Amino acid sequence: MTRSPALAGLLVAALGAVGCGDEPEAIGREMLENATFLTLEGGEITLTGGVTVSEGNVRHELLLTAAGDLDFDSDIDAVAVLAADRGRERFLTLHAVLRDGDEIRDVSARLIGDRIEVLRAEILDGMIQVRVRVRRPGDPVTVRPSVDRTPHFALTNRGLTSVALIEGADGEDTQVGSTEAGGAGAGNGTPAATPTLYTHEWELESFDRGDWSANLRAPREPVTLRFQAEPRDAAEVTGEVAGFAGCNRIFGSFRTHEAEAMRFYGVTAMRRLCGERPADFEQRLLEALRSVRAYQLEGDRMTLALRGGTIRFRAGRRLDSHTPGMM
Repeated sequence: MTRSPALAGLLVAALGAVGCGDEPEAIGREMLENATFLTLEGGEITLTGGVTVSEGNVRHELLLTAAGDLDFDSDIDAVAVLAADRGRERFLTLHAVLRDGDEIRDVSARLIGDRIEVLRAEILDGMIQVRVRVRRPGDPVTVRPSVDRTPHFALTNRGLTSVALIEGADGEDTQVGSTEAGGAGAGNGTPAATPTLYTHEWELESFDRGDWSANLRAPREPVTLRFQAEPRDAAEVTGEVAGFAGCNRIFGSFRTHEAEAMRFYGVTAMRRLCGERPADFEQRLLEALRSVRAYQLEGDRMTLALRGGTIRFRAGRRLDSHTPGMM
């Protein structure tokens, strides 16, 4: 059986089209240049060719875009950075644009700065990284930005959220265990310093709340918390908390004061769709963290206390030292 060159060409083109159809379609810049975006005031603006002028003679312009999956549904979503020029002010906003079939939708807008420079944006494993250039502290707004910063954001159930990445130390995967002498050991016979709240990642050991206890074998990966902070004084510390709740990465802030008192604020999770059991576990854990009122460190163990229950952790990997981000 023989085929004509023309027929062979059609077959190749058809097979190529089928293969292309298997790949999620990215949201291109041209599509975003003519899209509708949310405003910080709760309204909407629609760009034409990347620009528009809204009420009050405010000029909106699309500066840059990046493609990636923001909600873990395998569709290729996008982020966009827009400038709203009001004359004496030039607000830059970050937007999360999700694909919904053939449609795209801006689901969250967040201010990232006034008269700063945005150099690059990218989406890596659902996390949004934005490279910006800002002014030095104390510089007037007329001075050109000169300091590079890289804030990170995530699309969570609270919308676009500024998050802190709290990383483990390179090459370290050391479990801190109690020694017979009662101190902490590094696992190689060398005594290790007793973990503090900020020096190690904390892995969940037990979670009891009232008549419900977590099945810790349900999550495929360890449930963890990491803390990052700069003490204001001996009595009070505020900072960022990040971790993994069994399905999603979680983020929030915390405050310790009056010795062992602790509160969590704005604890939220990314938007990966979870199975029924992991989703239930994650929701209960987030609710419990929001109810925490005190904590206690004993050796390599940490206990979070809440009304009607406790959450217990064990010190795991050592963390890098970090300075909290400015955004």
